[in-house]
Amino acid sequence: MSNLPTSPAYIGIEECRKAVFGTGPEAPSKRSWDSWRAKGYYPFIRVGKRIFANPDEVSRALARRFKVNAIDTK
Repeated sequence: MSNLPTSPAYIGIEECRKAVFGTGPEAPSKRSWDSWRAKGYYPFIRVGKRIFANPDEVSRALARRFKVNAIDTK
């Protein structure tokens, strides 16, 4: 049994967007994705001019920021 993670540790920022949201209409636009990165909505690393992110960490960070809990009205 391997202890390797099932998803890549860090991948390119555009590949990360596709890994988190897929390529359907529910995926944020590239402009929104870059804006979220600039605002610090999800973690990333920069190596020179390249930007990398871990899809698992990005998913957790976006879920914390954008999750809306339902309110019981009873």
